[in-house]
Amino acid sequence: MNRGIFITGTDTGVGKTLVSAALALALKQQGGQVGVMKPIETGISGFNSDLSDAARLRAVIGTEDQLQAVCPYRFTLPVAPLAAAQAEQRTISPDTIRKVYRLLADRYDYMVVEGVGGVLVPITPSTDVTGLIARLKLPALIVGRSGLGGINHARLTIEALRRRKIPIVALVLNQTEPVATKMGRIQERTTLELLQKQAGVQVLGPLPYQPGLHRQFQRTAARLARSSTITQLARLIRASGG
Repeated sequence: MNRGIFITGTDTGVGKTLVSAALALALKQQGGQVGVMKPIETGISGFNSDLSDAARLRAVIGTEDQLQAVCPYRFTLPVAPLAAAQAEQRTISPDTIRKVYRLLADRYDYMVVEGVGGVLVPITPSTDVTGLIARLKLPALIVGRSGLGGINHARLTIEALRRRKIPIVALVLNQTEPVATKMGRIQERTTLELLQKQAGVQVLGPLPYQPGLHRQFQRTAARLARSSTITQLARLIRASGG
């Protein structure tokens, strides 16, 4: 039976793609056949398509699946999916995403699906990312910032997922910028400690800041896949049947 996980974030730019790629590699290294999917991506044009999140996921895992299957909906404007689709007079169909997901899932032991933005970002006039996760019937993994502001964003995301009764495997904290000052270290430490007490889900990390990520994405993902946090997460997913 296929098992999958939906990687969502507390915001955009928190490291979803890197965590998705590293997790997919870790599951593969632990003996599974792994597929990847980024159902919706914005800010993509012809000249930067090779640097898109979907293309990076596809390259890291070494899949032969067509990019159109890995990412059924790609839009030029770097805005929310609903606005990007409306600008191109197109409509995002969650049912189409679900059908493509099922076709891919039939080929693999595990599916790693990366979301777009945060959980309440609209993808149609009546559906947001939580609705897509529910339609795919997947548990969620949340990626959030480890520094100042991370507590509020993480708890709001957890609350939104719980309202939809979406299971949460864990919250992974990520350093989105260098922690170079004493105050920054205090902010990160207290964020981690308070979330461990109050989030109500397993809290992992923080993952270290990755300089030069855009130039060395595959190498960085491969290194992170061997980290204790990602290998532990992969074991969690395998054990939970998620």
